[in-house]
Amino acid sequence: MITSEQVRAARALLRIEQDDLARRAHISAATIRRLEAFNGVQRVSPGTVKEVQRALEEAGAEFIDDGVRRRPARDRARADELFADIMVIARHGAARPVIDPGFSEADLYGDDGLPS
Repeated sequence: MITSEQVRAARALLRIEQDDLARRAHISAATIRRLEAFNGVQRVSPGTVKEVQRALEEAGAEFIDDGVRRRPARDRARADELFADIMVIARHGAARPVIDPGFSEADLYGDDGLPS
């Protein structure tokens, strides 16, 4: 089982705020604070600790004996590819209203030339 220190270290390594980790693990931020306190692992249920560990591992942490490190680079390369794909989709979506705004100038102005 992971320790409170490993949870704090993983969160710092990944630059994840307590609130964000709580959302990822589907628990409250207060539970994250309790878990990260001295001997916090004993103060929360084992299932909760497993959910926090799962969330941190999905974010890129790898728990090792008495420590934590980033997952090896080959997994990060795939994440970079996925990020690049997402950015292409986002740029395409952002440009779409410029190409086809869904309305014309006639929709904006009345017959008298004033905004309708």
